Amino acid sequence: MTAGRGRRDGEVELWRQLTVLTSRISNTLDKRLQRGHGVSVAEYTALVVMRDNAKSGGVRMQDLAEAVGLSQSTVSRLVARLENEGLAGRVISEEDRRVMYAQISEQGTAVIADAAATFQKELTTALDVASFDEQTASLVARLRHNPATAGG
Repeated sequence: MTAGRGRRDGEVELWRQLTVLTSRISNTLDKRLQRGHGVSVAEYTALVVMRDNAKSGGVRMQDLAEAVGLSQSTVSRLVARLENEGLAGRVISEEDRRVMYAQISEQGTAVIADAAATFQKELTTALDVASFDEQTASLVARLRHNPATAGG
């Protein structure tokens, strides 16, 4: 086996672990956020991005799609749902009428403020559980390793 092959095998294994881990955590977070706060993990994440860009007048839909990791059409539908729930709104750019911005509403801000503790608790719990699973333990260890705090 060549060094290049070993690295590729390691990357494939890391990718597999990442896929398993993100799927499990997303499913867990979705259930808890839907049950407790009426939003999915994708909606929660989009609202957080909108909140973080509120001072600049919102976030461009294209940038929101990239930040959430979804296609523009999926994010457009997601923002439409949030708009229907009164959690967000869309505004056309004054400089370029082809550009649409997503903005969080006061109600959306309240929802993510309320859901933040649930999100953090469930994320931490899911990572704790995954750290004992042989399929995902090494990835969790990598994610939780902070070189800035390592001794040395």
